Amino acid sequence: MFGLSGCGKQKYELKFDGYGFESEKNKYAAGENVTVYYDMIATDTDYSFFTDSDDVELKRDYDNKHGYIFNFTMPEHDVTMKVESRNTMEYDPGVFEPDKTENVVDEINPDNMAFDYFEKTVASETEEEHEEMVLYERDEGAGMILARYVKEEGKEETVSACLVPEDTIDDCMGIVRGYDMENWKDGQGITGKFYVIKFSHNGKDFRITSDDMPEEGRNAFSSISEILWKAWMQYSTEDQ
Repeated sequence: MFGLSGCGKQKYELKFDGYGFESEKNKYAAGENVTVYYDMIATDTDYSFFTDSDDVELKRDYDNKHGYIFNFTMPEHDVTMKVESRNTMEYDPGVFEPDKTENVVDEINPDNMAFDYFEKTVASETEEEHEEMVLYERDEGAGMILARYVKEEGKEETVSACLVPEDTIDDCMGIVRGYDMENWKDGQGITGKFYVIKFSHNGKDFRITSDDMPEEGRNAFSSISEILWKAWMQYSTEDQ
């Protein structure tokens, strides 16, 4: 589990669950900075990177020479880095077969909100168009409720909903972990659009906006939107 350096300082192992990771060493002392590279990057693919430890805060960067670059401080235990990938050109609905005749809008309980994605058009007019997709847990029954709230210019907000697989939220949280969104701060923001996600993790509520995001952050919001939209297209009974 650990080795001893020349000065007798205990070291912990850095492990990789997946191909494509590289680091200078495979053992580090607690408090030592760890740098990991990942360059097996395919087109039309979303990647989620995370560790097996809640006390590790991954800082992520990217350049053309190394690909993804991760830094963290070694804790007083072994750490395993993991990667999950998903082809963005495909959507696998699995074996989930919801009853599309159910009127799940009436089943929405705001207290059961699990994940909220919001985007709005920032314009000079007094009215702002927006769209929001929210995952709710159900009080009973299989799946989760995916609700879609739409506000168009000059119209009242509308809401519709469908049932989606429970692992939809896992896909969204994979993007959150992969882009280290919980640790975003002091971002540059963007013009024309404004994005927000909300969720709870380890007993803490998070509200992350495009004002907080780093340069590559818009890709994170786009990836989450794509996950929710593909689920909506697969399971909604609305006219597409």
